[in-house]
Amino acid sequence: MILVAAALAACGADDGGPTGDATVHGTDYDYTFDLDTRLAHSVVTVAFDTPGNCVTLPSRSVAPDPKSLRYDGHAVSDGALDGMTVRACGGGHQAGETATIALDSTVPLATLADTQAGYSVTDDSAHDPFTYMLSWVNGCDQFGPCDNRPDQFATYHFHVTHPETLMVRCVGTVTERSPAETDCEFPYAGGPTYSAFMLAAMPRTAWPITDKGMWGSAHVTIYDRPTTTIAAKIDATYHAGFVAWMESTFGPYPYGDELRVLTAPTYFGGFEHPGNIVIADSLAGPLVGANALPHTLNHEMAHQWAGDQTTLASTNDFVWKEAMAEYLAFVYEDMTSPTASLATAKGWKADARTAAFFPVPDEKPALIEFWDDVYGPGPLVLFRQLEVLSSRAQVIAALQSVLGTPRALSVDELVAALAQSTGLDLTDYAAAWIHGSGAPVTPTIIATYSAGIVHVVQTAAVKRRCKFHVALHGAAATEVQLVAVDTFHDGIDQMIATTTPAFAVTSTEIDPLAECLVTSAAVTEAPPRKIRPTQRP
Repeated sequence: MILVAAALAACGADDGGPTGDATVHGTDYDYTFDLDTRLAHSVVTVAFDTPGNCVTLPSRSVAPDPKSLRYDGHAVSDGALDGMTVRACGGGHQAGETATIALDSTVPLATLADTQAGYSVTDDSAHDPFTYMLSWVNGCDQFGPCDNRPDQFATYHFHVTHPETLMVRCVGTVTERSPAETDCEFPYAGGPTYSAFMLAAMPRTAWPITDKGMWGSAHVTIYDRPTTTIAAKIDATYHAGFVAWMESTFGPYPYGDELRVLTAPTYFGGFEHPGNIVIADSLAGPLVGANALPHTLNHEMAHQWAGDQTTLASTNDFVWKEAMAEYLAFVYEDMTSPTASLATAKGWKADARTAAFFPVPDEKPALIEFWDDVYGPGPLVLFRQLEVLSSRAQVIAALQSVLGTPRALSVDELVAALAQSTGLDLTDYAAAWIHGSGAPVTPTIIATYSAGIVHVVQTAAVKRRCKFHVALHGAAATEVQLVAVDTFHDGIDQMIATTTPAFAVTSTEIDPLAECLVTSAAVTEAPPRKIRPTQRP
């Protein structure tokens, strides 16, 4: 631990105001950063929730000179930096008042595990360096003092100095004050630190800008080198339709009138920085499915409402924002290309069977341990299965009740909204499907057909009920008849009378429409674990 001390008179700690440790939340970040040296000057405005004269904030960046710590612009009366937090004491403040905490520090060239969460420089396939400051959930304190709680919103001003050969982009309105100085001003409500605290830089020659016109109320530009072909492959009409649908359903685009899409060599397939989406340049690669690029882009744009403007109440609520972005991209696919939407839902099912944690894990592991387990079961459990039990209109109505204004949202609040909108009692459903410890067990079904009767028995995870179909197949590919099954209301052992098919039934198929996370009891092996580019934040 490094201690910092100065005369009390320098900062007015003897001003007669409140003393002691205060609780605060960050409201504004004024951040000056140099790309060459990684030196940062952070000025954080905090609002006092309880009175006091000492403020503690998370801070994991390295302070070369601890004496740079300032409280309301003055040297602190006492303070400490221990590599995890910064504590500064000065003049007392009442609840509702504000103060500033400032510190000079060096941002480590380090990331969380093999992700790019942190600060990294990565060469693309043309050996052009991509510089990325990526906060992620609970991560903004890697770059200086920062209230890193996921439910916190703030405004931001970034001033970045950099080599003239580089182009820098960060959230908000970008002003290039000189070839070597870039400012970003983000004044909007609903900018969480996990996604808004960012900057990205590439050589100017590697990021030619393509104008894609208006998508809803946002003017869209793509930053992409021609060899990736991503800019050329982005269908402006299709994505403009998605943004228009999102605006008509959930309210105006939250971040002014500009949306930038930056392509780069990223670990995540995409990331939803407000108005400043970053997507992987590998999405146009030969081994990536044709739907990966449009699905990922719509997923990240959905996050502008679901994840950014409405953010997480806690780390353990991570599932809802990813599930909601997946679901909304799926709904639009279903409106425009049912073949693509079915492929998406089947992809969720395949990935869900390898999840090592429940969508809201009781163990409360670190996010790095469970984040990629939510993309398969999350959209199925929270949305797809519920729209089958009720209706899509009722599920969308529930989402309309929680999106559209800056707020923090928990999974339990979302489930309550879904229950109210659908009229379903979801108490047992949430206990079986959403909350739990250990690796979830996939429900398994045996379905047999004889003489106009379909016998359905659930043989595993019997508390996990839902509604789906069984397909009766004949010898020809066109010989198919669907039979509705509802274990949520009708139990786990059912004899279902059905119209006798006009063909000889040769086999049954469980859940051909990917409506529920169930599988045939005859399937005994889980698919190999994988992470698809379309399933990244």
